[in-house]
Amino acid sequence: MSKTETKILFAVITFSVILRIAAAYFFGDTRVDMEWGMLVHNLEVTGVLGLNTVVDNFTALPMYAEPDATVLPSVFMPPLYAYYILFLKLVSNNFVSLINVLIFSQIILSVISILIFFKILIKFCKFKVSLFFLLAFSLFPLYVYSSVQASSITLQIFLLIIFFYNIVEYLESKKNKNLITFSIAAGFLILIRGEFFIFFIISLFYFFVFYKINLKSFFISIIISIILISPYLKRNYDNFQSLVLTKSFGFNLLKGNNSDFKVEGSYDFILKNYNQSTLKIKADNNYEIKLDDFYKKKALQIIKEQPFTYLELYFKKVLSFLFLDINSSYLNYYHPLHVMPKILISIVSFFGAIINLKKKGFFQFLSIFYFSNIFLFSIFFILPRYSLILLPVQLLLSIKVIEYLRRKIFNKFL
Repeated sequence: MSKTETKILFAVITFSVILRIAAAYFFGDTRVDMEWGMLVHNLEVTGVLGLNTVVDNFTALPMYAEPDATVLPSVFMPPLYAYYILFLKLVSNNFVSLINVLIFSQIILSVISILIFFKILIKFCKFKVSLFFLLAFSLFPLYVYSSVQASSITLQIFLLIIFFYNIVEYLESKKNKNLITFSIAAGFLILIRGEFFIFFIISLFYFFVFYKINLKSFFISIIISIILISPYLKRNYDNFQSLVLTKSFGFNLLKGNNSDFKVEGSYDFILKNYNQSTLKIKADNNYEIKLDDFYKKKALQIIKEQPFTYLELYFKKVLSFLFLDINSSYLNYYHPLHVMPKILISIVSFFGAIINLKKKGFFQFLSIFYFSNIFLFSIFFILPRYSLILLPVQLLLSIKVIEYLRRKIFNKFL
């Protein structure tokens, strides 16, 4: 890059940092609470990473535990973000507020993500076009907002961009360092979103088939990722006698498929009809597994009673994921700063995904990754942050739309 281009890039990064600091001041979380705060608290107090505290032999409820309480090991949520928060708490050693340290770290992660994303962009388009998409990424309102919340999404985007960047680098250079980094990123992504294991396997098979990646590299990548997640798998095997990473399929299926018919799911439906305090499931180590199996059974019963109704709901969720949820109850969901950028990038990237499906290569892989996420998550329910994780993918897919339009316009006037 020239000196001028370097200065422009530096200005973008600086403005991105200032914007996030301002967002932290006005909109940032003031404490680590909800599930993440509970997990970290219970781990510190009792030494068990768990949400549910035993009330009696047949009752366990999510709560902040006392030191002498019995906390059941949790398999409901992937563990990485909880361990990340705990690590920051140990580093800060109570000298600085944990939430301030967490938000500061997430601002740093988002800045690094912006820089790595630029390195991806510059491989496929010229500086001015790369700068345009970089601005769209770094200033995207929901991304700015999420970086100052106690949410795993910033860490997830950071890992996903590393994942994509090292795919691109490995395809170009075949260097082992990129294969290793790609595999490590995949392992961490599995620990932050259990279903990423599916997308990891899809990724490996795509590049193995179409790019003729040798079998040795294929298995090395899988082995590295398995080694990374193996301590948590061992922890779960010791506690549940099963090699399971997470166990929330039933809960998520029931939350997203019930008589409330909400795209974003309905936890109120579960609380009203199947509250944990009334189910009388034996409160032992397998409590969460038995609870999730119960939710799965109820969800399947509900779907089987009205299969076409829930098939219609599924496609409604697909459309909501692709574009917009027209019945969202989330606060400020319809704020222009959220809706306008979302609709624009959703429409452009959708056409980009269609265009890129036609030709073998990295962008075809992005299209497959894009549609795989949408079709999988729509089985359950769609939250605003789910679309945010696809933001880097959407922007990359949009490159081809810009190129297509420029080519068509140029040919017309020529």
